[in-house]
Amino acid sequence: MRTPDKTLDVQGLAVLRVRMLALKTLALMDRGQVLKVITTEKAAKKGIVALCSEEGYLLLDEVLDGSQHSFLIQR
Repeated sequence: MRTPDKTLDVQGLAVLRVRMLALKTLALMDRGQVLKVITTEKAAKKGIVALCSEEGYLLLDEVLDGSQHSFLIQR
């Protein structure tokens, strides 16, 4: 698994807020950099997959560990 360039810990936030913060953070990153998003929101997968599809980002990996869900997104 690739080491992320930046980590966004949004545990406890609603899926729309998770998506908005991830989008904002990715916009500030350089092309090719990787963002790790950590969330506890169960619906986050759908939101992150949609964000990547709509914005052209690459979802490299996702890991579910108990209630914590992590995503690696490449800009």
